[in-house]
Amino acid sequence: MTNVDAFNQLPINSIILADDDRDDHDFFKDALGEIAPMVRLSIVEDGEALLKLLKHYVPDFIFLDLDMPCKNGLECLTEIRNNPILNSIPIVIFSSTSRPANIDTAYEMGADLFFIKPSNYNDLVSSIKAILSLDWKNPSVVKEQYFINGRYAAFL
Repeated sequence: MTNVDAFNQLPINSIILADDDRDDHDFFKDALGEIAPMVRLSIVEDGEALLKLLKHYVPDFIFLDLDMPCKNGLECLTEIRNNPILNSIPIVIFSSTSRPANIDTAYEMGADLFFIKPSNYNDLVSSIKAILSLDWKNPSVVKEQYFINGRYAAFL
């Protein structure tokens, strides 16, 4: 079975990537295109653009950077989780920080997974593939797997 065949069964047809780093946009777009080319990817560069897009378009999945201009990722996360139309969308924090306090805060504010940006393309491809292969029908079960010894852990 090819990578593409493995993703034909996914209920994920659309993803929004909210990140202000254009290099990360390119790497993410290329990686997703390699493993799931049928998934529609929309990219926004700041929190306000994300929230504006969500008024007209509800994706199956959001990858959300923490450090963005206008509104940061935590502010967006709060608004999304407080919106009854949007609050069930799986949200993966996509950040370069590995500080345990940031990871805990993101989970406590409603993130379903915390994904530290990998340093190379091949790790990004394998990580996105693994993340999208998780059972997202019940995001709280995914989240619970990363609560270890009283603290939340990042996806590795």
